[in-house]
Amino acid sequence: MSIKKYIKALVETSTKEHLETIYNHLSVIVKIAKNDKYKLIITSPMIESDKKVEFLVDSLEISDEKTINLLKLLAIKNRLSELPKLVAVLKDTIADLTGDYKGYVYSKETLHESKIAEIESKLSSRFNKNIQLEQKVSSKDGIQVYVDSLNVEIAIYENDIKSNLIKNIIRAI
Repeated sequence: MSIKKYIKALVETSTKEHLETIYNHLSVIVKIAKNDKYKLIITSPMIESDKKVEFLVDSLEISDEKTINLLKLLAIKNRLSELPKLVAVLKDTIADLTGDYKGYVYSKETLHESKIAEIESKLSSRFNKNIQLEQKVSSKDGIQVYVDSLNVEIAIYENDIKSNLIKNIIRAI
């Protein structure tokens, strides 16, 4: 069973709000999945699948029945290691269902909120989706806008502008 089949089953049996609850629970698991002890427990063939689920449920205090059942199914099928993929697909699916997408604006300097709102507005109208952008400071000279769920990346870097200007000047000579 591929990851998309798990997502399809969740979508068919859950509301959008419940999908977001499941996503929130699973995304916490994905954050701790980088821990070596976690990986050891999840991938160990010596630990029974129900003990793996019990470990996750108890340590993260998950009470949602569908989330627990999903974890049980993944554990039985030895697919707990694929939770990061599942969470990424679930995030994109929720965005598709709600029409709300989250993206990032990377720049060396903090942009004014009105500029970010203008970029959000233009992207939203261009893709006919509701796009919310969060600013992150980066070390590169330039601006990059990235909306992962829509596979959109727009970047303008100072060095690129300078090199293109020089090429155009040389061509003109």
